[in-house]
Amino acid sequence: MVVKKANVLLIEDNSLEAVAISKQIQAAANSDFMFETADRLSKGLERLGSGGVDLVLLDLPIAGHVGMEALKLLRERSADVPIVVIGGDDEKIGPDALNYGAQEFVLKDGMDGRMLVQTMRHAIELKRAEAAYKVAALQLTAANERLEALAHVDGLTQVMNRAGIERALEEEFKRAQRGGWLVVAVLVDCDDFDRINEALGHRVGDVVLQEVVGRLKETLRPTDHIARTGGNEFLLLLPETRLAEGMLVAEKIRLAVAESPLRLASETLRVTASLGVMALPYDYCSIEEILSLVRLAVRESKTLGKNRVSAGEKHKVPSGPNKEALEELTDKLRQGDCFKAVSMPILDLTDESLIAYEILSRGPAGAFEMPDDLFRVSVEYDLLTLVDLRCLKTCLQASVLPKFDQNARFHVNLFPSTILDTPIERLMNLFPRDLRAGKFCIEISEQQFIGDPAYLRDHVMDLKANGILVAIDDVGFGRSSLESLIILEPDIVKIDRKYVSGIASEPSKARLLKRLVKVVTALGAELIAEGIEQKEELDILLDLGVRYGQGWYWGKPA
Repeated sequence: MVVKKANVLLIEDNSLEAVAISKQIQAAANSDFMFETADRLSKGLERLGSGGVDLVLLDLPIAGHVGMEALKLLRERSADVPIVVIGGDDEKIGPDALNYGAQEFVLKDGMDGRMLVQTMRHAIELKRAEAAYKVAALQLTAANERLEALAHVDGLTQVMNRAGIERALEEEFKRAQRGGWLVVAVLVDCDDFDRINEALGHRVGDVVLQEVVGRLKETLRPTDHIARTGGNEFLLLLPETRLAEGMLVAEKIRLAVAESPLRLASETLRVTASLGVMALPYDYCSIEEILSLVRLAVRESKTLGKNRVSAGEKHKVPSGPNKEALEELTDKLRQGDCFKAVSMPILDLTDESLIAYEILSRGPAGAFEMPDDLFRVSVEYDLLTLVDLRCLKTCLQASVLPKFDQNARFHVNLFPSTILDTPIERLMNLFPRDLRAGKFCIEISEQQFIGDPAYLRDHVMDLKANGILVAIDDVGFGRSSLESLIILEPDIVKIDRKYVSGIASEPSKARLLKRLVKVVTALGAELIAEGIEQKEELDILLDLGVRYGQGWYWGKPA
């Protein structure tokens, strides 16, 4: 294999010095270099500009130029070729040369060929390493940009995915708050899309979705945002838009989707869409909260016959035993005024002194006032995150009321899905700005975990990092309970009331509870017993080492 020799350009205004330096290098380098010389800087600049130079040796000072002027001109001509500066007996030239872009500096006095060759080779390798680094950095930047696009773009339609629209939503809300304008959301849901997939196959369905996106883009402004948030569902964000203007845009979109059939190879399809429109509140917490609200308007469009635009004011629900109550609930959800808060004290069982309050939410009076009924219907109508966050807001607002001892701790409840759906920054915005570490505790029911609880760990750690205590509620005695305690490392463990109720008459419960106390104590968590209703239960819990508790023994939630 033939090794290419490095081409060295020596710029030296003293011909005798040029010959001496060349001989020194050739003697020490075993013919590894090819030499060209230039006796003036102008010639050197001309040769450098023509390319093919691997290294420049510049003897300073050089006739006609003072200081670092010559080096500066060489660097301007080529930033990629390494330069080694040879100086006389002035050591001050060295630092200046390096500052102006030279790779190396050598004093002429005492210089030998071997040292100069080593310096030249090092300069070449250093420059090659710098060039390789720049290429790698550019490649890494391009790869990161591709990864970023993949993380925020829907692969089929090439519009944003849920993560992408959430980021855009955050940015638009910041702009809207600064500018004092509204952001309008439009949800587009293709009608009867399952029939297309069933009759013609999912590949045809994909083509239809791509065509629908094309029509959306033709209708919207460049500043608007489009995201695919479901199989055949698209969320549009319209910045600086009033609700009435958003309704007009939505009608144009409806017409654009439906006005002309889609012509495929063997089929002609007429696709329609039902649209919901709403002006978004500034105090939103997550994309799920917004989707839940705007889906109410889409549901109205579907109920009224599909292929239409609705703002949700006349929202109707299917007939059923609680039809009127459900309509009232959805109306109040849109208005934001829906829930009330009640509380239960959490006590130190040794002296029955107050240590905390659990703030609980209740729905509007009627069929969905109690939590079990409220959250059941929320799951059924895909409103869980919206309802859960509204309940949290209600409880946090109640926590500052004068009737509460502000030195106590406050417990509130959240579903695991809400914690996953809500960015930690948005969630923390709901809490008081002067939040004291440990003042609030979020309770997560173990009964609501789905499979391995490890998916919650990072979110739990984020809450703790922001000064929020975390409690695992409704803990029992199965393997999953132990797994949850070990993985999530809660600050507080709350014993499921079914293991407390009747403990005075069931010795087996006491034995199980004694083991749980040992486990929780070993994990360093605080233990709270729920469901205490009798003095005998309180006494047994104290004997078992359970220090804290709550229950109807001290009164119902009020």
